[in-house]
Amino acid sequence: ANAGKVGSAERLLSRLHDQSLKPDAYSYGATIKALKNSGKSKDIAIARAKELAQSLEQNGGGGNEIIFAHRLSILAKFGLAQQAENLLKEMDHKHKLGDLKQGPGIIHHTAILNAWAKTDDNKAIPRAEALFEKMKDDPTLDLDLAAYHGLLLNYAVRGMSKKARRLLQVILDSDTLSPNRNTFTMVIDSYSRSSSNANAGLKAEELLDQMRELQAAGNSEVEPDSVCYASVIRAKQASQPSSGTISDLSDFDKVQLMRELQIETWPFQ
Repeated sequence: ANAGKVGSAERLLSRLHDQSLKPDAYSYGATIKALKNSGKSKDIAIARAKELAQSLEQNGGGGNEIIFAHRLSILAKFGLAQQAENLLKEMDHKHKLGDLKQGPGIIHHTAILNAWAKTDDNKAIPRAEALFEKMKDDPTLDLDLAAYHGLLLNYAVRGMSKKARRLLQVILDSDTLSPNRNTFTMVIDSYSRSSSNANAGLKAEELLDQMRELQAAGNSEVEPDSVCYASVIRAKQASQPSSGTISDLSDFDKVQLMRELQIETWPFQ
């Protein structure tokens, strides 16, 4: 499934049917996951995922939260946020009718946040924020780091660095959440994409220093990696437009940057 070998997954599913083994939701879910990772077009992936969900129901599997999660993941991949919200409503409706044992959970809502991050809809931020507030107010949902990342990604891809930094602080102040390197990297990305990025490099380095402090204090999950270092360098370049693009940097400039950031390997291929 992770490799996107949807043909192999569907053949295995067919063999299970032929042998009267009655594949369960996990088998169908793995096939839908393979479909998501297969590189199939948007329309083909969405339509086939729906067909697989219907096939599970027709074979006595009924509605299943695993299948909804994988279908929502496909919609998120293509930035189809409104369709994702509609599917979430369908899931909630089935649950209320008793056709689904469990209603929408944190993973389903987070998929919609990710979908809003990938759409170019100009209402994406208010819609994502409204959903996040609804999630916070729902006593059945225990917001995890992935949920916060869903909203953070919305800010990062749109260069909304102030909102990204505030949300990072909420995570840092939480008694139940612990940031990782992805948390910080998204905030750093928001600075490099910001329309007001004169201080982007400085802010990015401040965050890098904070990551190293947290790592020294025992949080190994925040150790900077090459992706993080690349984001810091992009932020520094964004704050100095006269210095050109990263590809314009000389070997000497690269060495200087590596010394400044205390890194041993240039993070770009």
